[in-house]
Amino acid sequence: MGEELLPREYRMRRSRVLVFLLVISGGTVSLLGGMLADDVSASVVLSVAVVWVALTGWLSYAVLRCSTTADLKAIHARGMIRRRRLAWEDIQDIRAEATHAERPSPGVVVYVYGRDGRRGILPYVDDLHVDVEWELALLTTAWQELRGADWSPDPAAAVLIGRGEARRKALWAGTGITILALIPLTVLAVA
Repeated sequence: MGEELLPREYRMRRSRVLVFLLVISGGTVSLLGGMLADDVSASVVLSVAVVWVALTGWLSYAVLRCSTTADLKAIHARGMIRRRRLAWEDIQDIRAEATHAERPSPGVVVYVYGRDGRRGILPYVDDLHVDVEWELALLTTAWQELRGADWSPDPAAAVLIGRGEARRKALWAGTGITILALIPLTVLAVA
């Protein structure tokens, strides 16, 4: 089932691209308009404009270039800065995980785990852009078909994946405890 449906490419939806570009353009206009309205010197306006346009130009280019591609040889995840290629036989697991984020951020994203135990996010394989359940099933089936008949899980990678999960859970617990500890401290400070 999975192998026949490859190659697949996941990118930002066109409607979201338009909103993204409108937000960047609106921010640029409001920043420069505010500076011009406050009678800021021309050299400062020009300097800020050059830096701002360079930054937002790079950001736009990088975000629009992000993608996930799955072909017969590997999964390619292209982020804003880094590209990662994982051959099917090097993949240890593919999972969908909740992000605990508020909208408009994705609530569920898909991660791929390599032999080194590190997880890598698959850009745009999330609940905002695709049907995660369907795409996860497709990618998992393709992985099982294409990884080779002699593939077996790497025990060292399983240990590293487990440690990474434990670290993330500890971080969430620590963050939650810190926030809860701030409540009585805030009450004491106000009182």
